Amino acid sequence: MDTQSAAMLPFNLKIIQTDANGIPSLGVPFLAMFNPENIAISENVLWNKNLSVGQVGTDPTYIGVAPRTFTLELTLDGTGVNTNGVKIPVTAQVVLFRACTTTVNGKDHRPNYLLLQYGLFICNCVLASSTVTYTMFDMFGLPIRAKINATFTERTPNAFSNIMSMLSSPDLTHQVPVKEWDLLPLLTYQVYKDQSYYLQVAKANKLKNFRKLVAGTTLTFPPISTK
Repeated sequence: MDTQSAAMLPFNLKIIQTDANGIPSLGVPFLAMFNPENIAISENVLWNKNLSVGQVGTDPTYIGVAPRTFTLELTLDGTGVNTNGVKIPVTAQVVLFRACTTTVNGKDHRPNYLLLQYGLFICNCVLASSTVTYTMFDMFGLPIRAKINATFTERTPNAFSNIMSMLSSPDLTHQVPVKEWDLLPLLTYQVYKDQSYYLQVAKANKLKNFRKLVAGTTLTFPPISTK
């Protein structure tokens, strides 16, 4: 491999095996020989659109946001063009990709959890699908170039998910900045999912007139008690 290619190699796209909490684990990572030209990221908002018999149109009910998916294309080359004449068989590169992404882990009885990193794009994910297209062959019919079109599904590791749930819990104190036209019952509902606590919030913040909040101030929403 030439000096320039070797110097840039650490900055190439990497697919690293991790445990369920997103911590890199032992295993051979996949290092892209060529970086992808683009990464397509898809986001889907889930809505309930059930219709009653004879109903015309509906107001969809929000369900949630599905995990993001992203698709990229990796180029595999076995001609030695980018490796200073050292030919790495394309079939071997495909095996390395599959070993990292699709081979069932004997310990967990499932394909590996993954961490994909390219520049500032860092994502915990799992492989959803991949297609290998062989684009060039040598005189013996062996592939010397190929493209892998891979789609990954983003995942939120359990530890991170638990932390985020704790931070949004009504059992913790929240500090909420007031914007123009904000209403206390609405802010209370956003924090506790129950607007009936707005009088307690007004008392906790010593508000003289809770019907007219002052923009730019910050309200404290204390932990609620179920007693």
